[in-house]
Amino acid sequence: MTPTRRLPDKTWIFALLLYLWIIYLPLIISRFDTPESFLQGDSFYYKAVIDSLLEDGDLVLANNTPGDPLNGYLAIGINGFVPKHPILMPLVSLPFYALFGFPGLLLFNMIDCMILLVLVFKINTLFFDRLVSFITAILYATGTLFFDYAFNYSPDIFSSVLLLAGLYFVLQKRIYLGSFLLGLSIFAKLPNAPLVGVILCYAVLAVWKDGTTNNSNRIRHTLTHTILMAVVFLVALAPFTYTNAILFGSPFVTGYQRMAIAGPDGQILLVDHTGKFDQPVFKGIGLLLFDPRHGVLLTNPVLFLAVMGVMRLTRINPRDGIYLILAVCIIQFLLFAKYEEWATSHFSNRFLMTFVALSSVFTSNFLDHLGIRSWFETPSQTI
Repeated sequence: MTPTRRLPDKTWIFALLLYLWIIYLPLIISRFDTPESFLQGDSFYYKAVIDSLLEDGDLVLANNTPGDPLNGYLAIGINGFVPKHPILMPLVSLPFYALFGFPGLLLFNMIDCMILLVLVFKINTLFFDRLVSFITAILYATGTLFFDYAFNYSPDIFSSVLLLAGLYFVLQKRIYLGSFLLGLSIFAKLPNAPLVGVILCYAVLAVWKDGTTNNSNRIRHTLTHTILMAVVFLVALAPFTYTNAILFGSPFVTGYQRMAIAGPDGQILLVDHTGKFDQPVFKGIGLLLFDPRHGVLLTNPVLFLAVMGVMRLTRINPRDGIYLILAVCIIQFLLFAKYEEWATSHFSNRFLMTFVALSSVFTSNFLDHLGIRSWFETPSQTI
């Protein structure tokens, strides 16, 4: 056995965090021209939630946002203009802003990005050698959109962290913690819902597979686990539905369904943003892959290795886990292939961050096929 294989996870994670600190800190310093320079697009409106909570003690944003409140970034609620976007990330990052101001949000985002890449490493170790998983995490830290989005206040990184963490714990059979994090991931980003649905179906099947005997006590025990998992998931969703009820009068109505825009005569129009998922799917697939500025293949060159790795899926074990990850990637990709506003990112495609992060297991598969471990071994180290 080689020395690299004997190193514990903590050592690899420490090395990864050190590497991320070394590459991300100079990037952030070099771009920090003004305190708000890292805010892009929707980021202003997530920050506005924090401003409103700290300054006014409410979620009415008309006096906390720059520009026209009818520009499509706010929703009409019971008490006026309220957040269109989920409020979980502002709530979690509020202490960072309260303590450090603008740099606090940037620090929060950098920590978030580092956690995401640690999760990339941990998920890969479920299928591959630690050395291969570490190399893949390094490649994804520097050869994907995560390098650019480290300088940001990104709700997509935040929601991807929650979803990947939930997925990791489900694959580890820690279904209660996984279910809780998956519930929060929907609060963080509503389009995570179909991905969460697939992961939870896998979790339920895994529970029943482990309990398939004729023993009535075992069946009762399995049923109890399933019910408890559902309860934990619903508890995690409760803050989301409660927020919807407070803002819009119904737990099942979100800000995306009550987007405020200006009509032709200056009147306020309510638009259901979910109606924007009607782009022809094959057109969307081509754009998501090959658009020069936003296509994931051209802006994340590491994904070419992932494509090669997908061609050798049968080499990966456990097989059911890798098929689950492939299903999650395909669902997110096809969902946003239908989205009319798929290109509303300042670089690459922020809507596909989970897709990019989970594609890492296929990259590891290709690297493992190349025998990359042997490049770091000497004959004297090998059994």
